[in-house]
Amino acid sequence: MSFFRLGGFALFSSVLLSGCVPPNMVNGGLVNPWVSPYPAPAPAPVPAPVSYVDVYKYQGSRQCEGGGVPLAEMQRQLQSMRIPVVSSACGMDGRMYPAVCGSSDGKINILSIPSDAVQAAMSQGFFLLNDLPGAQRTNCSAGGVNNNNTTSSSVTTHPYTPYTGGNNTSYYSYQ
Repeated sequence: MSFFRLGGFALFSSVLLSGCVPPNMVNGGLVNPWVSPYPAPAPAPVPAPVSYVDVYKYQGSRQCEGGGVPLAEMQRQLQSMRIPVVSSACGMDGRMYPAVCGSSDGKINILSIPSDAVQAAMSQGFFLLNDLPGAQRTNCSAGGVNNNNTTSSSVTTHPYTPYTGGNNTSYYSYQ
């Protein structure tokens, strides 16, 4: 009788253990022991590439007076609206202006922002730089805004004759 009990126990345990066979078992052997029986996780989504657009705004400076809005202030204006500024530069609009004190001098501030923020920037008075074909970037310190210009010279010399100082009443120097 113990033979039947032992055989029944063996049969019963093999039936129970057959439910524990992983899905990669074929005919009692492993197909590839290095392959996981679980599906691979989905790859992380690739973020969409970000494109940038250059926008500009006139500084508001005037000939013979200077002034205008500094580049850093315009940058803060966009950043306060949660628009990241990637790069910034001073520039000229490329147009010609008559030499008249108090009239516009064509100085602009150029800022690079993400293309999805263009509408928000345009609501603050910025324009697309592509709409200004003659615009050029310039050095802010050399030809740009100088708001701290408190000293001005009252002498303008003719380009062909240098000013020698003193009481020069030459035709080519203006005092």
